Amino acid sequence: MADFIIPYWVRQHATKSARGMGMRVLMFGAVKDWLYRGNMAGCSSCSSLEKVACIGLMTTNLESSGSVLRRIRLVSSLGIVLDGYNLSVIAVALVPLTRFYRLTAGQTGLLASAMLLGSIGGGLAAGVLADWLGRKRLLLWDLVIFMVFSLLSAVLNSYMWLVVARFIVGLAVGADYAISPTYLAEFAPPKTRGFHMGYIWLAWSVGAVVSFGLGVMVVDWLPNAWSWRVLFGLATVPAAVALGIRRVLPESLHWLQDRHGTSRIGGKKIPEVVPMRRWLLATIPWFLMDFSTYGLGLLLPLFLKSNGLTSITGAIVGTGVAALSGGIGSAWAMFQLDRTGRIGLQMRGFFLSGIGLMGLAVALWLNVRVFALLLGGLMVVNLLNGSGPGTTCGIIPAEIFPTRIRATALGISTAFSRIGAITGVFVLGFAEVRWGLGAVLAIAGAAALLGAGLTALWRVEPNQAPLPTSTDVLTPPNVLN
Repeated sequence: MADFIIPYWVRQHATKSARGMGMRVLMFGAVKDWLYRGNMAGCSSCSSLEKVACIGLMTTNLESSGSVLRRIRLVSSLGIVLDGYNLSVIAVALVPLTRFYRLTAGQTGLLASAMLLGSIGGGLAAGVLADWLGRKRLLLWDLVIFMVFSLLSAVLNSYMWLVVARFIVGLAVGADYAISPTYLAEFAPPKTRGFHMGYIWLAWSVGAVVSFGLGVMVVDWLPNAWSWRVLFGLATVPAAVALGIRRVLPESLHWLQDRHGTSRIGGKKIPEVVPMRRWLLATIPWFLMDFSTYGLGLLLPLFLKSNGLTSITGAIVGTGVAALSGGIGSAWAMFQLDRTGRIGLQMRGFFLSGIGLMGLAVALWLNVRVFALLLGGLMVVNLLNGSGPGTTCGIIPAEIFPTRIRATALGISTAFSRIGAITGVFVLGFAEVRWGLGAVLAIAGAAALLGAGLTALWRVEPNQAPLPTSTDVLTPPNVLN
C-alpha cells in the first residue's frame, strides 16, 4: 500500500541506508517538505490507515538511525542544560543582587521564585500545545523566547522588570521540561530508552555545575553591578547553538501517527482513560523532590553565609560541589535505568537521601557546626538524590501516558514540581529564620522519606515497555494499570 502512497523519490531517501549525516539531512528535508508540512498535506486524500502506513515506513527508518537519535538526544539535552543553568544560576546571582538592590527577605524570595512561577504556566501551556500542534514547532519557539528574555535579564535596571523577565524565562524553562523529554522518548527504542532519557537529566546537572563554576569566577572578578548581568547573559550562547540544530530535526512520528491514524474510530477521537495512580505517581513524588532539592539548593549559599559557616565565595563553591555530586549520581543512574528500572532507583534514592538529611539535621541540633562535615553530608545526599528521583522523576511521566496526552501530562507533572519548588523556597526560608538550618534539613528529609513511601504505593514500572498509545486505552491489561 505504501508504494502507491509515498512518492518514489521520498521512498528512496527513506529506505536507502545512507552513510554520513549528509544523506540523513537530505532525507529529513524531503520528508519534511512532503510529509510533515501542513499536517501531511501531501497525503490529504489518503485514508487514516494509508496515512499510518506512510508514517510507519518513516518511523522504521528514523528510529533505526543511531545518528538521528544522537542528534535528537543532543538537542533535547542542550535545552535541559539551559534549564539547569538558569534555575541554578539564580542561587549565585542572588548574592550580588541582594547587595546591588538592597533586597529584603521577601524580595529575595520573589526573585528566586520568579522562574519557578513562570515554569508552572510554561509547562502547562506548552504541554497542551505540543500535543495539539506538534513537538518540533514548540521546541523552536521555546528557544526563541528563552534567548530574548535571558538577554533582557542581563540589561534591565529595574528590580520589578527583572522579576518579570525571569518569570518569562521560566515560561520557556517549563516548556522545555514538557517538550524535550517527550520528544526524545518518542524516538528512543524501548530497550535503551532509559539510557537516553537519563542522558538529558544528566545534562541538567551539567548546566547547574557550570552555573556555579562560572559564578565563582564572575562574582569574584566583577563588581556587584555587573556580575549578575554577565551570569544571566551567558545563557544566550548555548541557546543560539541549540536553536540552529533544532531547525533540521523531524517532527515526532508518534505524534503524527496518533494525529492521523489509529487514535480515531469512525472519525472521532478515542477518549483517554488513564488510571489515577499514574497521575499521582507522575506528580506527587516530583513535587516532594523539588520541595526538598530546590527549596534547599536555591537558598543554600545564603544559608551557609548567614549561619557563619563560610564566606560568600566558599558558599558558592560549596553549593557547586554539592551540585557536582548530584551530577555524578545522575551519570550512574543513566547506566542503571534499563537494568533495574525506574521505580527501584527512585525509592532507594528518596529513602537514603532522606535519612542523610535527617542525620545532618541532628548534627546541627547537637551543635556540630563544621562546614566540611556539612558540605560532605550534602554531597552524599545530592549523590543519592541524583542517582534516584533527581533523574527518574522527569522520566516516568514521559513513559506512562498515551501519545495524545503525553506532553500535556509531562507539563502537568512539571507544574506540580515547580509548585513544590516554590513551596520549598518559602517554607524552608521561613524555617531557617524561625528555627535554624537544622529545621530546614529535617523538613527536607521528611519530604524525601514521604516520596519513597508514595513511590512504592503508586508504582508503575515502564522499563523496557513500548510507549503507550491511545489505542492501549481500549485494552487496560496490556499496558495501562
